[in-house]
Amino acid sequence: MKKREEILKKHQYSIWFNEKENVWYSYLPDTSKPHNRRKIKRKSKCDLEDMIYEYYTSCREDENEQSKASLSLESLFYEFMKHKVNEVNSGTVKRMMADWNRFYKPDKEFIATPLKSLTKINIDDFFNSILGTHHLKKKAFYNMCGILKQTLEYAVDAEYIEKNPYRVKVNKKKFASSGKKSSEKEVFQAEEKELFIHEMERRLENNPSNTAPLAILLDFELGTRKGEILAISKSDILDDRIHIHRQLVEEFDTSNLDSIKSKGFYVVDYTKSEDGDRWLPLTNRAKEIIRRVEIINKEYGYCYKDFLFVKDGTCISPDAVDAQIKRGCEYIGIPVKTMHKIRKTYASTLLHNGVNISIVKDMLGHADESTTIKHYIYNIENSRETDNKVLNALEEEICQKSDQSDQKIISFTKLKRAKNPEKSTLSAL
Repeated sequence: MKKREEILKKHQYSIWFNEKENVWYSYLPDTSKPHNRRKIKRKSKCDLEDMIYEYYTSCREDENEQSKASLSLESLFYEFMKHKVNEVNSGTVKRMMADWNRFYKPDKEFIATPLKSLTKINIDDFFNSILGTHHLKKKAFYNMCGILKQTLEYAVDAEYIEKNPYRVKVNKKKFASSGKKSSEKEVFQAEEKELFIHEMERRLENNPSNTAPLAILLDFELGTRKGEILAISKSDILDDRIHIHRQLVEEFDTSNLDSIKSKGFYVVDYTKSEDGDRWLPLTNRAKEIIRRVEIINKEYGYCYKDFLFVKDGTCISPDAVDAQIKRGCEYIGIPVKTMHKIRKTYASTLLHNGVNISIVKDMLGHADESTTIKHYIYNIENSRETDNKVLNALEEEICQKSDQSDQKIISFTKLKRAKNPEKSTLSAL
């Protein structure tokens, strides 16, 4: 009723009653008639007002349909993202906007396509051009595709379109190789690890109040994610074990999608996945590193709640740790590696030393062993050590065969072939 009253109030023509004809009159806009209007009449005023209301309501629906038809893919995406910010964390929003700006925004023609005109062929052409230009690996490509998929699913839910034109039909030969990277790039090999540990100790000597190098060294003993190790508190330690159940995450201001800015790092009471909540055993070296951190915090008055790695009244940032690793690798002359590659080193070391893959998976907080095997297990020995191990294994096999040949050979009497009973019977006859 309120909507009806608003429409009738905005009606630009008067409503009058003709006593002679005993009917009610008014006008409605009509560009095909003189003066761009047409006369309407009804026996009751209520019926006439109904006719006026239905006309303007129909006009609004037509305008909405035209608006939907002209809505571009770019406008739809931004509308979808304003809806999405209420469903996912700000880090996810930032990553989606980064992919939009990198892959979609440069193609002005594609993102300007009206939603109603978007076809499967348009999408095929766009995805194939992306593969041809950027040579993405399969995972990165499908992550990029996901933006369009979700946007068009939103369009269906918002009733802008009835049928979703999304599909992925590309030349899969264009995918960049997704083969496993070399061990030299993905883990700290034995000699590198030793040099790197000495470098972290040297850096700590030069700056005794900075516990970031100790966080790095502790990660060689725990193999946690970067955010997990920086969120460890003293209360997480029980005897010879430590409970990993928090992480440090970065939050962003997403009020302006074209200019997303960091709001800083915060500790949250959950890990990347449910399987990430786990207990890890503490080596003697890990316990010594923790003791050293506590001494430094006490000496310099560092304190923030119950957390271990702190400075200036808050947790040490991941950026501070990354800087230490980068400069350390450069100083000792090895390829620059990351905290995540320390995690891979930890996993590879466990398996190399005989720990069952199922246990390695649990220590990393993975849901299944396939993730661990495919992405975290590498050879931690250098090429010389690897060659020697292979040669020793082959030579040992030769020695075993030689020993077997020297053993006494037992011969057996050759058995005569049995006669065919049918032939024997015939011969006797």
